[in-house]
Amino acid sequence: MTFMVPIGVMALVLSVVPVWAADFSAELDFVTRASNSNLFAIEESRLALDRSGDSQVKTFARRMVEDHGNAEAELKAAAEGSGATVPTALDEEHETRLKALQDESGLEFDKAYVADQGENHSNTLTLYGDYMLWGEYEKLHALAIKMIPITEAQLKEAQVLAGD
Repeated sequence: MTFMVPIGVMALVLSVVPVWAADFSAELDFVTRASNSNLFAIEESRLALDRSGDSQVKTFARRMVEDHGNAEAELKAAAEGSGATVPTALDEEHETRLKALQDESGLEFDKAYVADQGENHSNTLTLYGDYMLWGEYEKLHALAIKMIPITEAQLKEAQVLAGD
């Protein structure tokens, strides 16, 4: 009988561990994906500033570099204490997409850049919305809420540039 209490307590403790891991995993996933979105927008936009001949595309690209630089700084501050580390470089998927854009030029470059930014902002809007609904780390939750209208405006601007 005396062995039953420690085993029962141990079973209870072990049953909670996956919940803790799931919570941390949610923060890590959010921070990683949000950072990759920011870094991708910045790197592609820097490329657009060098390669695009369209003044509207360049204006959009300048704003993306500034806005996403600010968003990345806010993400780093909000992630403090969450246990999640903010990436400092693009993941493989975004690096591949950036390299593909580097092969384009002229009007095809502009179209590909604007399409990429539309997709990136659409995905990021979903990410922020999901974290707003289900995220639990207070600072990241507040950041997601703050970033939704900004990301919506950026998405709309990319759609206008694309002619959607």
